[in-house]
Amino acid sequence: MKHNLLRALGAFALCSVASVMPAQTAAPSYTFPPADLMNVGVYYYPEAWPASQWPRDMANIRKLGMEFVHMGEFAWAFMEPTEGHFDFAWLDQNIALAAAQGLKIVLCTPSPTPPVWLTEKHPEVLMVDAAGHTQVHGTRQHATWSSEIYRGYVAKIVHELGRRYGHDARIWGWQLDNELSHYGKEPDFSAPSQKKFQAWLQKKYGTIAALNRDWGTAFWSQLYQRFDQVRLPNPQEYVAQFNPQQMLDSQRWFADEAADYLRFQTEILRQYCSHTQWITTNHMHDFGAVNPALTARDFDVVAWTLYPVHGNANRGPLGFRLGDPAVLTFAADFMRSLNGQAGIMELQPGQVNWGEVNPQPYPGAVHLWIMRAFAAGSKFVCAYRYREPLSGAEMYHYGFVGPDGVTTTTGGEQYAQAARELAQLRAVAQPGAPLPPAYAARRSAILYNYDNRWDLDNHKQNKGWDSYEHLLKYHRALSRAGAPIDVITEDKDFSTFAFLIAPAYQLLDAPLVARWKTYVENGGHLILSCRTGQKDRRGFLWEGPWAAPILDLIGAKIKFYDTLPAPNTGHVKAGDQSHEWFTWGDVLVPGDGTQTLATYTDHYYAGSVAAVTRKLGKGRVTYIGADSTNGSLEAQIVREEFARAGVAAENFPEGFAVDFRDGLWIATNFTENPVSAPVPAGAKILVGTATVPIAGVTVWRP
Repeated sequence: MKHNLLRALGAFALCSVASVMPAQTAAPSYTFPPADLMNVGVYYYPEAWPASQWPRDMANIRKLGMEFVHMGEFAWAFMEPTEGHFDFAWLDQNIALAAAQGLKIVLCTPSPTPPVWLTEKHPEVLMVDAAGHTQVHGTRQHATWSSEIYRGYVAKIVHELGRRYGHDARIWGWQLDNELSHYGKEPDFSAPSQKKFQAWLQKKYGTIAALNRDWGTAFWSQLYQRFDQVRLPNPQEYVAQFNPQQMLDSQRWFADEAADYLRFQTEILRQYCSHTQWITTNHMHDFGAVNPALTARDFDVVAWTLYPVHGNANRGPLGFRLGDPAVLTFAADFMRSLNGQAGIMELQPGQVNWGEVNPQPYPGAVHLWIMRAFAAGSKFVCAYRYREPLSGAEMYHYGFVGPDGVTTTTGGEQYAQAARELAQLRAVAQPGAPLPPAYAARRSAILYNYDNRWDLDNHKQNKGWDSYEHLLKYHRALSRAGAPIDVITEDKDFSTFAFLIAPAYQLLDAPLVARWKTYVENGGHLILSCRTGQKDRRGFLWEGPWAAPILDLIGAKIKFYDTLPAPNTGHVKAGDQSHEWFTWGDVLVPGDGTQTLATYTDHYYAGSVAAVTRKLGKGRVTYIGADSTNGSLEAQIVREEFARAGVAAENFPEGFAVDFRDGLWIATNFTENPVSAPVPAGAKILVGTATVPIAGVTVWRP
């Protein structure tokens, strides 16, 4: 009876949540030439500089080895200085100057920066923050994309751009908007957004009774009678905790609304663009509220923004100067897997100005980031920006050249170095070369789902819990083992990966558990971590044993979980190694045939089980119940899983990675020490040296 109930709940949850799977639309039509490997370019804002300097700047951009230039994203007031009057003469001139230098051009839709005449005429398009404050002109991203009035004006400017440049052979690609967000103030609480949310709910649930059921509104007499009574959950409007199902649905709506806004612009441009032009946007590197999976099939390439060093990266002694390679590479592995083509649209060229602290990057770090992006399969990298601004909100932000407009910065020099190296590598690479057998045997995937991340963050249970960092612990573990990694969504085929990790997969259903079981029985190696399977897709706890759907799969029960308040910590022993934890620990009771991998060594449950593994069919399931403080437990068990599978794994220092791409091996060193690269005898080193220095890169060919 219990299992029938769980199956029914799982099937019901699957049907009730439309946003679990990414939207499926037409496949992208533009394919980046494999022989190009990776193109390198830079942002340029001609509207900010005297016209007399444009020819000099374009020539210097080319002299630095750049292959494309990016223009127009914030220039709406210059493109349409008054309503209905369009001026593209300045942009035409810069396109001609760039093309004369042999530069390809990426144009942008200017929708993140509405001109003042628009917001003055239509103040109703301005977003409203949680405190009820209507935003004003004087910054960027201050209009709401839920306003049909605003979308009408966006449509006009995008149509004008499409008509003028959609068949221009000089235009290589398009970026829509910019880092779609309201910069920490999302969601927008304006009237248009409230109405869009209500309409979304009505479409999803059909009846208010269905919403009441799936939101559990019987609690605290929260029952609704009509959809227009529901508001976006706003912490500043509630005296106590608000409905968690309401919060999760609002996050789903916000991501869907952002995707719809991008799709709306894409559909306009597709009316004009030839198949030689690609379309993308630049997502935030840590994703947050906007889900790139929802628009991946609308775009030809999935792109993102990356600023590795801005004062808050403290992983390792040099983290504040080198950044965290797991952050860079997790984003690359996720974006690339969405439609097969990814690139970094915005990468810092040096010191920035907007962090709490703005340190200088380590010498060579900019070059390191570029080549790390290359190793991770990027189709392009674009630097933000060419010239350091003399005024405005981004003063002190590095460019390729300093305030005088001509003196090359260290970042500009490192971009030029990377451009030279890529030109050299194109001559010897083997695009599409198959993965070497030993490397391919370690091919791994991390399963990632936005609903899970949002729901985890809504129910941390310990303020030290970090859902993104939990994902990165498993990514680091795989990287240290020398595995090629994809970060995938549920629509992908699990069977193509030898190893599959689903970290903290809190929301699930019976069909997904069945897929996991089939994957394992057919020879796959599945690793699940703490917090997996606690809820159905709605966000309801199961009416049954804790994490009921996965218990038969992992061969254990979860007796209870613990979290520890600072400064208290706990310890887990695996083999002869001890690991610290404090954020989450599942206490497990293994069943027959299930092997214990780790045990708790302190607190009142000392001796209880923290991690287990069991054989199932031709494969194996492993469950890691503790979230270790620094990821050391995860790294140990992941490496041991490779050994149990009979697959040879590397044991690289954390921060040192070796990747294979297009017939080339690329080693990148984010550690605080030089590291010897695993260059075999007879291999030819093309870039760097056999010992990779701090912030160094080594590329070799077998």
